[in-house]
Amino acid sequence: MTSIVPSSPTSWLRTRVNCWQSTAGDCFCLLVIGMLSMASYEFRLGFYSDDWAMLASMSLSQSQSFVDVFRELYYVHDHEIRPMQFLEIAVLYKLFGLGSIGYHLLNAVILIMDVVLLYLLARALAQPRVLALSISVVFMLVPNYSTDRFWIASAAANLSMGLSLLALHAHLQALRRTQSGFWRWETVAVLGALGSGFCYEVFLPLLIVATIFLLALEVKNHYSRSNAVRIFGKAALHQVAIVCAVALILVVKALWASRVPQNIELIGLGFYTGRQILKAGAINYGYHFLLLPSTTWHVLCHYAQPTIMVTSGIIGFAVWARLYTLPNPFTAAAAKLRAAMSVYFAAGMVLFVAGYSLFPITPVENGPNNRAAIAGTIGFAVSVVGGLGLLTSLARPIWRKAILSTGVALISAGGTLILGVVGDFWTESFRIEKEILSNIQDHVPVVPVGTSLILDGVCPYHGPAPVFNATWDLSGALSLIYGHNGIEANIVTPWMTVEENGLAVPTGAGSVIYPFGDLFVYHVGHETSYALPDGQAAQAYFSDISTDRMARCPAHIDGNGVDVLNGIMQTLREFFRSPNIAPTAEGDN
Repeated sequence: MTSIVPSSPTSWLRTRVNCWQSTAGDCFCLLVIGMLSMASYEFRLGFYSDDWAMLASMSLSQSQSFVDVFRELYYVHDHEIRPMQFLEIAVLYKLFGLGSIGYHLLNAVILIMDVVLLYLLARALAQPRVLALSISVVFMLVPNYSTDRFWIASAAANLSMGLSLLALHAHLQALRRTQSGFWRWETVAVLGALGSGFCYEVFLPLLIVATIFLLALEVKNHYSRSNAVRIFGKAALHQVAIVCAVALILVVKALWASRVPQNIELIGLGFYTGRQILKAGAINYGYHFLLLPSTTWHVLCHYAQPTIMVTSGIIGFAVWARLYTLPNPFTAAAAKLRAAMSVYFAAGMVLFVAGYSLFPITPVENGPNNRAAIAGTIGFAVSVVGGLGLLTSLARPIWRKAILSTGVALISAGGTLILGVVGDFWTESFRIEKEILSNIQDHVPVVPVGTSLILDGVCPYHGPAPVFNATWDLSGALSLIYGHNGIEANIVTPWMTVEENGLAVPTGAGSVIYPFGDLFVYHVGHETSYALPDGQAAQAYFSDISTDRMARCPAHIDGNGVDVLNGIMQTLREFFRSPNIAPTAEGDN
């Protein structure tokens, strides 16, 4: 009789190797899909909005040392206490200077690594491979937070996600080593949480939700009626460090972040946040999920290029094939499967609400303001996969994995197509920006310190992508061109008014006045500059020259741009919009 004892170590090792190989294969699949989804636009992206202002601050800093660049960036632009965000941008500037490709390639790498870490976290929590991979793929390819792929100023959200996931991985390692090595790993977890919160705040509520989940899991695994209080207390102590780190970040930002209101009315803030969460739910589950077939068809009919269409098809098939060939976790009885998938759906909804609870920026579909949707999209992905799992429970066991694989593949293909088209709008926006700046430089050789330049003949958005639409972007770009920071600039909009002392531009923080005197307008189409020494000259300019400003540009929504991706949404907006309501003023995004 052969003893099984000698073969046990070999069997254990073989099992571990197979596990590592399968995990590595899934991670490689995510890596390839991520790179393919970004290939159509990645090398043509540029700088936008806040990027120009930050580049001007860094480029015109005195010594150009790393410390000086970071100090200039931090003191001029940090209104939320995000040192990690500006540290990242300072590092990128020292590595790549004014070349945009390096910035975007590194941002793409960080985003793909985030997705891999999300998959590994699901596996570390003992979730089946097909579900862990489905959640990761859906998160990576939906367009809910598309701006974080295209805009360097919002790349901090990707870094913050990576740091928060690293914190959770380290925290799990600490919980598995409560007897030895706990504090070594927990220190790493706390540092990751602090780095995430001081980079971008949106993942802090998810860290709290994760600690509550891990607390409940530890209590469940060790529960004993005779020692219930002791077990709960011990489990709570294991979560204290992460909770204290999150609390420290919130206190620091509440006390010293200049953008945080000093007199916050908690009840009013609660109602406001609730409204934003409901709106985010309508956009994510309505626009990005239920209307995904309509949006995809609209994109195919009007915008999609053959390369993007082929890429989305390849990605959809690759996702389906990978998921369908994984081990099948859907062999349980329908009732048991429904219970498990209901937990997924509920957990996803909790994560979704948490992702929008701390940073209730006005949710939008495709424009710059969807940059804060990245945390809530994790919950969206979990709940969508849970919903598809519930759907599979209605089918026979043999069809369940095929249904899930097909659903995730269709979402992946549609998301890739939409992201490619949105990316094209952003790349074209950068081309427009460069043309405008070249036009100005060719016809305005000198802009003295203290001058205000108002740009006419341009639109603030190209589709969902910003061109020049704020008080700081054109100013920063012109400062780079002319080599000094003494330039104030903006664009002519329908809401610009002529006041007694200058031109007034409405923003979210009130009107900005560009005083007469050292003020001139440059009209891109006419390639001519017009001095505005007083109100009479300004009135004459807008009466005789800038006669089309009220109808020059397509209608847009602040922070979302022009809705070009879904005819249904645009139709509903036009139907419900009152003709007496003026469009939202710029400058609040």
